[in-house]
Amino acid sequence: MSELLHGWSHWHWLILGCLLLVLELLGTAGLLLWTGLAALLVGLISWVLPLGTTAQWLLFAVAASVTTFIWWRIQHGKDSQDDSQRTLNQRMSRYIGRQTRLLQAVENGSSRIKLDDTVWPVRCEQALADGALVKVVAADSICLTVEPVEGDGPQ
Repeated sequence: MSELLHGWSHWHWLILGCLLLVLELLGTAGLLLWTGLAALLVGLISWVLPLGTTAQWLLFAVAASVTTFIWWRIQHGKDSQDDSQRTLNQRMSRYIGRQTRLLQAVENGSSRIKLDDTVWPVRCEQALADGALVKVVAADSICLTVEPVEGDGPQ
């Protein structure tokens, strides 16, 4: 086995890099992409500079680790930003900003509204009569927080 890994030329690295990139097409979620690019990088560097086998493998290990770490940091940052803006499977967050009328007067800071086909419990800091126009400003668990809409005239 050790004979197989000794004496690699730049062609071996370029072929390995292309093979890893082709295998990436089968869906390995990015791991082989970055190791394939690292192999191509080693192939290009060993084409220009004469490197020993140990130096080539060391360069490959470092390049694969660095490219994978950089990809992970970039992707992790994107995932964190996207999570805060997603509304998939968060039905109640889609109601924020919508206006509707109270089904009953606000008593002890709570009431009910109907949005789409569901009646939702709501919290409101102000005492409002039934039928008052309100706007949903927040969603928590199964309860919505509403505020009165300015300029709501008589019904």
